[in-house]
Amino acid sequence: MRSIYLDYSSSTPVAASVRDSMLPFLSEFYGHPARCHWYGRAAQEAVEDARSHLASLLSCHPSEIVFTSSGTESVNLGILGVCRSISKGGNGEPAHLIISTLEHACVTRCAEQLQREGWQISFVRCNADGVVQVEEFAAAIRPNTRMISLIHASHRIGTVQPIEQIAELCQARDILLHTDAAQSIGKIDCNVDDLGIDLLSLSGHKFYAPKGIGALYVRLGVPIEPILFGESYETGLRPGTANVPGIVGLGQAAKLALAGLEKGMDRTSEMRDRFHHQLESLIGKPLPIHGEHVRRVPGILSIELPGVTAEAMQRRLPEICFGPTHRSSSKKPSAAPCAPAECQQLAYGPTELQSPYLLRISFGWTTSEEELQQAAQLIASAFEALVD
Repeated sequence: MRSIYLDYSSSTPVAASVRDSMLPFLSEFYGHPARCHWYGRAAQEAVEDARSHLASLLSCHPSEIVFTSSGTESVNLGILGVCRSISKGGNGEPAHLIISTLEHACVTRCAEQLQREGWQISFVRCNADGVVQVEEFAAAIRPNTRMISLIHASHRIGTVQPIEQIAELCQARDILLHTDAAQSIGKIDCNVDDLGIDLLSLSGHKFYAPKGIGALYVRLGVPIEPILFGESYETGLRPGTANVPGIVGLGQAAKLALAGLEKGMDRTSEMRDRFHHQLESLIGKPLPIHGEHVRRVPGILSIELPGVTAEAMQRRLPEICFGPTHRSSSKKPSAAPCAPAECQQLAYGPTELQSPYLLRISFGWTTSEEELQQAAQLIASAFEALVD
């Protein structure tokens, strides 16, 4: 049978109109966007059009958008580029960064690197619902705290974090706030003024643009320096020739997301809830949902199948694509510079689930009702076989 794709949180297909928008820049309009001849001007105009479309989705000024090769590069530029800039000229006291235990590896690896460079790092855990608590962040802030990075929506369970309230803490204390919005962009509203953030990272392939393109929002006035070196483009923050087809595709994906955000939210929320009820009915027992009682992005369903690991389910059902499976060796930043009390916070919170039973199913624009019914039947049958 044809594979059923239920892993949209990992990667999405390129939308048809996104692909069509890119094709001319893969063939006819191939000029370097930094050149002043006709081919170069055509490419540069396309890049700036895409920048405007993405700025409209985020409700920011186009000059605040920096194109990158990925969400990971965006996070690295946003965290390392800013932290290295603001740590200069201080009073000699090590600067302090706070992140949560919900973060993607690209954020925790940046924290590791900053720790090696002399920064102090603190970690705030989530509660049983998979949400960090504002009071925990407030308690973690020190006089030398210069930056906080908090994921907008968990990539494992989809829970939306209280960015707006954390932003209020930051603004009152002159602390910069970065968010990794890879799982929320194109799924829920990401108006940067409403969120109150200074920096936002995103990845194109999470919302129907191609792989190999991302972007960083940098609020005007935020100090930042490049982390890569070469010919200076993107207002001097990123070297290397622009990926014009990818940027054009990202701009078109932003247009699609802006036009269909509300409708898409409603459809995927209904799809998620209907699939859960159908699967529970077929299995004949409750299937716990992680983050059920808090706000979640609409397309992610994170459940546990009692007594059946996600790895066993994936082996049993190669025709269904879902994820992620358990990773028992998740690496965490070194605790060496931390005080003993803070080192205890390096453990993951109760739902940032190193649980082998966590099954993440994610839906997208192209998911059909027929696929959902087939997937529910197949998962239920595999569950019965595995628990026998």
